[in-house]
Order: sequence, then C-alpha cells, then structure tokens
Amino acid sequence: MDEIHLNEIGVKEKIKIEIERHKKFESGLLGVKSTAVKIADIDIRNYAKYILRDGKTSEKRELLTCLRSKVTMAEKQIRIT
Repeated sequence: MDEIHLNEIGVKEKIKIEIERHKKFESGLLGVKSTAVKIADIDIRNYAKYILRDGKTSEKRELLTCLRSKVTMAEKQIRIT
C-alpha cells in the first residue's frame, strides 16, 4: 500500500462526507450533541486500507476513483504502477 498514490483531496472529501453522516446519525438517533472528530486527525492511508478491507463494494469503487496510480490486470494478477 505504500506505493499507491492517492488523490488526497478526493479522499478527504469522502472522509468529510462520512464524518458528517456519522455526526448526523449520532445526533438524530443517539442524542449526542457534538463530537470532536476532525478530518485532519484521520490518516488517509489507514482510511483507504480500512475501506479496501471492510468497506462495501460501492465504497471500494469510490475509493479507486481517487487513485492516481495506474491499475492493470494481466495474467490474473492486479498490478499497481
């Protein structure tokens, strides 16, 4: 994962949307007034790893749109260059 180059602005935007969604969930269903989660506190590479491991197929596809590296498939192997 260290060799993959991400469009950090795109990933940060996705993180921002997810944090806003989580805050809305907390306030609407759990009655929590505020949380102190900031986008700057989240490691983008760890977020990408989390999505690739545990995310839904649609989330994985969205993340892959943020890759700046070239992804190719040849001989049943995926290569990132």
